[in-house]
Amino acid sequence: MEKYMKKGLLFALIAAMGISAVNCQEDKEDNTLLLAALLFANQGVAGSDLCDGVGVPTPTQVLEGTISSAVTVSGSALLRGTVNVTNGGSITVLPKSVIYGERGSSLFVYEGGTLTAEGTASNPICFTSAASVGSRAPGDWGGIVVIGNSAVNAHTAPNNTEGTTPRGYPGTQNGIAKLKYVVVEFVGNEVAPGNELNGVSSYTVTQDSYFDYVQIHRPLDDGFEWWGGNVNGSHLLVSGGMDDDFDVDEGFQGTLNHIISVKYPESCGGTKSTDPHGFEMDGTEGGAVIANPSNPTITNFTTIGQSYAGGVGMRIRERHAGNFSKGLVYGYVTNNFQCDADTNPTSWTNVKGQSGKGASINGSCTNITNNTEITSLPIATLGNIETCGIGDTKPDFTTTFGDGSLGGGSVAEGKWWDGWAVFRSR
Repeated sequence: MEKYMKKGLLFALIAAMGISAVNCQEDKEDNTLLLAALLFANQGVAGSDLCDGVGVPTPTQVLEGTISSAVTVSGSALLRGTVNVTNGGSITVLPKSVIYGERGSSLFVYEGGTLTAEGTASNPICFTSAASVGSRAPGDWGGIVVIGNSAVNAHTAPNNTEGTTPRGYPGTQNGIAKLKYVVVEFVGNEVAPGNELNGVSSYTVTQDSYFDYVQIHRPLDDGFEWWGGNVNGSHLLVSGGMDDDFDVDEGFQGTLNHIISVKYPESCGGTKSTDPHGFEMDGTEGGAVIANPSNPTITNFTTIGQSYAGGVGMRIRERHAGNFSKGLVYGYVTNNFQCDADTNPTSWTNVKGQSGKGASINGSCTNITNNTEITSLPIATLGNIETCGIGDTKPDFTTTFGDGSLGGGSVAEGKWWDGWAVFRSR
């Protein structure tokens, strides 16, 4: 209770002063008062509260333009416009730091650039919106884009990324991102009609990069999207997304394990897409018959919809192959699975879907068996997700569907999200 009283005092003080943790006036006295309030609120604050600006000093760094040297962020910084990390440049974000993204900002890492953001469970790193707490929303800023030089790419030329200044891929030099205990939230702004950035966009990214304990929270477009490449990911969480949570395209070959996605009630706000899937999995661009269609290995996964119209648990098409095991699919309107006729051979082992929802099975997806066994919510609780993150009861994704086939009845392998992930809607 004491912690929340301190938070309330902090926000009341900031409101009374007419400033925010990002856009404060240059008045010396005001900055001193704000810093004192922040330090006061920081006593006993949990790591996940950093995304709310609690205990974070006013940003003294602005990241903008092209970064071609070594930059370190300790505390907090402001992301402005399209920031390009390239030509040997690097950004190193230290644990317990926050980067605020202004409207229209995004972070591109390519052609010899490196982003290293490695937090801890108790001191995570947060990339969040520069809008004030309580008025943030999906699409406030762009997100993180990484362009590698992997030869794994099933796309006919030209290959251009999304964004205000599209870049070609694969790169000549490697772009590298190392993310661990990182929250990326309120991302996916529309930079052109039908062109939205994602939480983390990976274009032909190699295994020199890695994503481990990364949450994409409240994205307007996709949470994670991979175009080719073979970067691996583990302990990935997408919460409150308005489009696809995990999107695979153009020959992606990586391994993803211990991954969770969960939609929020539509009453929580945001503009959902017409087809907000848990997984959208494409093999090649437009289904073209070219080498190396997507063939990932995905294991220990849970995806939970909120009955969004048009949403499917797993949509597989355009010559996509892959190996899927130990998975739970629940809460989607029409189908647990939807596989088009042009899918490639696909392996399914102990992947369970919701009773009564069924599947639209064509092509090689016919080897899905026992796919409509789940009769109730297969996790411990959605907690305050049902109230848009309001309340003290955090979600618990521990698997309760325990028929023994999913490895001790727990797809999640312990509460790896606990303590650092965030769940409020604004």
